[in-house]
Parts: sequence; structure tokens; C-alpha cells
Amino acid sequence: MDETMVNRRSFVKGLGLMGGMAAMGMIAGCSSEPATANDVDPKEQPQAEAQPSVLAEGASWELVAHVEDGGLIEGLNFSQDGTLWFIDVVKGRIHKVVDGEAVTVHDNEGKSMPNGAKFIDGTTMLITDRSQGLCRYDTKTGEYSVWVPNFNGTPFNGLNDLVLDGQGGAYFTDPGQSDYFKRIGCVYYVKYDEDEPALQLIQDGIAYPNGITLSPDGQFIYVAEFNTNSLVCIPSAAYTLGRATPYVFARMDGGHGPDGITVDADGNLYVAHLEAKEVLVFDRDGFQIERISAPEDADIFVDNLCIHDGYLYICEFGSSNIYRIAVTAETGEK
Repeated sequence: MDETMVNRRSFVKGLGLMGGMAAMGMIAGCSSEPATANDVDPKEQPQAEAQPSVLAEGASWELVAHVEDGGLIEGLNFSQDGTLWFIDVVKGRIHKVVDGEAVTVHDNEGKSMPNGAKFIDGTTMLITDRSQGLCRYDTKTGEYSVWVPNFNGTPFNGLNDLVLDGQGGAYFTDPGQSDYFKRIGCVYYVKYDEDEPALQLIQDGIAYPNGITLSPDGQFIYVAEFNTNSLVCIPSAAYTLGRATPYVFARMDGGHGPDGITVDADGNLYVAHLEAKEVLVFDRDGFQIERISAPEDADIFVDNLCIHDGYLYICEFGSSNIYRIAVTAETGEK
């Protein structure tokens, strides 16, 4: 484990050791009373290391852009030239930020519902579209096309978000109308660098799989299970570490649930906590290490985020604003 992280396993082990010392003392007749924590030299007691903030010293939120007539802004991602692009799900629009202004570059007038987006090369965005499936958008020609409309002939529930694996593939979520009781949400994997895409079902039975990201080593998928207010961890298609099963990685309190998620190079997870007006940060063991409140002028609908060039970017669709704040972390996504 990284030395900058709290070594909780050692901490718990240390507490167990203290209990064991007390028992040994009683058996040996060294004391007529059980030993207590006060009988142990404070220097020998396990100490939790201070967790440094992911925020840069003196960091504060900055407004990046405001979207006029905005609907549900999502899908923050950067092109190779450093331009910030994003999606308006409800309006069926694709935007980019130019000189602090949100510029509409594609408007499908609500005929499509693009949601998540990632650049797979210099000019092509792979897009999870709620109504049409996996789509592509060519920033050079302006063409928006359906690439994968279904899974083996069965319509998707309604796609949401995606993450690239750096190996020519992408994991994506398919929640549709799944909920806490109707657990029909799925996670799929597709090789986007192949002419004939072959889809693989990674996991089903999820209560609204929303955001998705990948551990820096590519072994685990993290999924925001929106309608249980939790994050789940699932072995990836590339998993090689032995037997493993999906499990609840972390739980949130308050708000509605986790929306967009991302990971930094140290394996910490950043969560856009919808209706809680915050970003939560969890270490790679699932312990919450930071709670970052959204700007005062934001509403409670923080729904997407990404890390790029020393900044954490968020979008908040209640105010139709995109913000950023300086961080010490680097992105762990491919």
C-alpha cells in the first residue's frame, strides 16, 4: 500500500494485538486486572497517518463556462488538443468550450440522446446514446452515426456512460429504467478498434449502473450503482489476479446516488454525488478520504467530472455551469 495512505489493515491488526496482550497478561498472572490501552506505551500504539488533501494548496472553484438554454449537461472529456467537450443529453447537443464560452457544434434537436463521451482518436468521439446505442461523432465532418444499436439483436435498456481501457476497448453502462427493485442494468465491453464489434456482457442485475471507471492497472471496473447510493467493484475483462467476485466497494450517505466517477493515478475514486452538491473521494480500499463541496452558486445536481492537467472539472446541470478546481492528482484513466 502507498505510504501516503492510511494503513487501515495495520491499524485494525494493531488493535487486535492490544487485546491479545491483555489476554496473555491475565493468563500469565502478571496482573489481577485486564490490561487496557492506557497500559500500553503510546509510542507503540498504532497511529493513523494523516491523509493529504487531493486539492492543491489554496485551491478554489473557478467557473469554466455557462451553458445558455442548457438541459442536462454531461459527458465531460478532452480532445487531444486540450479542448473541453461535453454533452447536453436532453437537447441532443454536443458542445465544446472556446475562450470560456460553450459553443454548440452539433444539434440533433432531441432526436438522439447522447450521454457519455470519450475521444478514441484525434477526431472521433465514442458516445453512449440513451435512445440509439453506441454512436460515433466525427468532429471534423460533423457526422453523428449509430455504430452498435443492440446486444446480439436485443435492444439496449438505454446507455449512460463509458470508460476506455487503453487497449482499444471500452466498458459502458446500460441502465435504462432499472431501479432499486428492477435490477436489469448491465455493463458491457466492446473493442472499438475492430471493424466488426464483438460485445461482451460483463455484469447484469445492477440497480441503475450510472458512471463507470477503471482501476489504473486495468484489473477492476468501478460502477456507480445509482439507486443503491453505492459503488460496486467488478473484475474487468482483463482480470488476471485469480478468483474474484463483484462486491460493494463504498457507500454514500445523503443525496440520491453516485453519477459520474473517475479515478486518479493513485487509484483514488472521485464521485459526482447527485443531489448532494459535492464530490466525494475514496481511496483504493473504499474508505472516504475527502468531501469537496461544490461552489456556492451551484445547484445540487453535480453529475459528471474528470481530471485534466492539474484540475478537477465538474458539471452541474441545475445551474448549467462547468467548474474546475486545482488538484495535486493526475488522471488514472486511459
